[in-house]
Amino acid sequence: MGSCADLLVSVLRTAWSRCLSDGSGVGVGPAKADIPRVDVVLDDPSGLTQRLMLTTQEITRALIGTQAGRLLMLHAGAVSHPETGASLVYVAPGGTGKTTLSQRLGRHLAYLTDETVGITDAGGILPYPKPLSVRRVEGTGLKDEVSPDRLDLVPAPMAPQVSRVVVLVRDQPPGVVHLEELTVMDALFAVVEETSSLSSLARPLHRLAALLDAAGPVLRVRYGEASDVESELAGLIGGSA
Repeated sequence: MGSCADLLVSVLRTAWSRCLSDGSGVGVGPAKADIPRVDVVLDDPSGLTQRLMLTTQEITRALIGTQAGRLLMLHAGAVSHPETGASLVYVAPGGTGKTTLSQRLGRHLAYLTDETVGITDAGGILPYPKPLSVRRVEGTGLKDEVSPDRLDLVPAPMAPQVSRVVVLVRDQPPGVVHLEELTVMDALFAVVEETSSLSSLARPLHRLAALLDAAGPVLRVRYGEASDVESELAGLIGGSA
């Protein structure tokens, strides 16, 4: 863990507060013995932010690797209605505003993840309430890994289920929003690029198409700022923002 191990452990426990295991091993996924070890070392406290960023990436890659062939995994954020469990999945590549939307929507809807959505055969979501990777305003490329507890985001409900799927495209000026309903085939083409380990699943395209059909109509949302679409997205699962 390095010469700054105590600092590192303390900060990691705070940032990953909603992902800490109680040691019971209860859940969906590989046996404990099959979960890869992620070693984290910090010798210089000035490198803490960078180390936390890299650790988040390493943990997420490890999670994707262990769930390959088990879950349908989308590069997406997700929130859920805290009472019904109806969940909105917003699919997009990095830098498209998923974290900002997760932070805003998660104040009233349950925060599931801002990065990787794992979906079971039955359409259930396994929450991955990782710290939110918040980009710094000074444009250095650094991101702060911020606990959802620190941001007062609503905790995940017991059994979140995919209810709606949207494809985000952030290419509009502030205040401009375009919504477009996609056919299942168009949605499939749009979403398949934002999947992880899709080929590891049995009949992967059939499984993805079935999900998109059940959660349809899939919307393509072209927007500029998260505040422009916050209320509309929340309304798709009966929430308010």
